[in-house]
Parts: sequence; C-alpha cells; structure tokens
Amino acid sequence: MRSPAEVRRATPADADDVAGTLAAAFLDDPVTGWLLPAGIRHREDRLRRLFECEVHSFFGANKSVYLSGDRQSAALWAPPGTWRMTPAESRAELLPMIGIFRAGLVRASRLAKQLDEVHPKKPKHWYLYMLGTRPDAQGRGTGSAMLREGLRAVDADGSAAYLESSNLRNVPLYERHGFTVVEELRIARGGPTMWRMWRDPAG
Repeated sequence: MRSPAEVRRATPADADDVAGTLAAAFLDDPVTGWLLPAGIRHREDRLRRLFECEVHSFFGANKSVYLSGDRQSAALWAPPGTWRMTPAESRAELLPMIGIFRAGLVRASRLAKQLDEVHPKKPKHWYLYMLGTRPDAQGRGTGSAMLREGLRAVDADGSAAYLESSNLRNVPLYERHGFTVVEELRIARGGPTMWRMWRDPAG
C-alpha cells in the first residue's frame, strides 16, 4: 500500500481519480462557487465534468499531473511555454464547457481572459494550474508533499514558478515553499479575489 504522503506522476489511467479528487477539493472554493453557484441544477455533476475536462486536457498535452499515494490530493502543472491552451485545445473544450457552464459561460470566459492578460510572459516558469486535497484529508501534510514534488521538477529545470491561489487560507502554504504574493487580483464584475504568486528559481 502506498504511503498517503507519497506523490507520483499520474498516468491517464488515473484520470478519474485525479478529477474526482480535484472536484471534491474545490467544491466550496470561492472562485468555483462564483462560476458554478450553490443551488444550480446538477452542480456537483457539472463540477466533476469540469475537472474531467481539465485533467484530460493536461494528459492530452503531456503536461504534468501528480497524485498522492492515498489518491486524496492531486496537482496539475504546466511546464514552461505550455500554460496557454493552443487554438486546437480551446476548440476541443468549447462544447464541453458550454454544457458545464451554460448561462455562466460568458462569466467563465471573462475570467479566463482576465487571468490570461495578467499571466507573466517572461521569464520562463512552471505554472501550477491547480492543487487540491479532499476536505476530509486536509491537515495531514499531503498538500505540502504534493507541492514539494512538483517543485523538484521546477528546481531541476532552473525555472521560476507561478500560480493563482483562489483561497486566502492556502496562501501561507505557498509562502512556506518560497512563493510571494505579487498581486491581489479582484475578478472583474463582482467576482472574488485571487492571489497571484511567484517563486524565483532556486539558488
């Protein structure tokens, strides 16, 4: 049996576990709640399909997906130069996103555009797109182990790292691993705040 804190590169065979873990981790997230508010029809199913779409996109583009030994924590990392979706990837996601967001698609698209505009273009960096731990498994150090494993690849590459935290309570975790808040970003049109964070190359 794998140790809960053991982290490994996930494979496409793990896609359901990764998506399910992230969907559970972000169920009560402020940004997720703004995009898919409580009370909408089939919210949990739509949230699960959102993360399935994101996870399959990462595997399809050969980006980095990590999963903890107990399958309670997962992370998605984009290597340098791959953080922005290609036109083909955007087209492939369009129909699923219409079904997931429905009337909220415009809101989701505006958020994606806003994040794209403020995303640093240089220097080269890894992008931590998402890291989450199921609520009943939090506080056991699994998230820290997940972050350390991802940062090993970042440091081995001699690169910087970038993320947007959608929850203030996670900011101290990232700060303990070398990230610094560079902006408190208010999502346009009444959305919640996100914390843009940067980590310089190690050494």
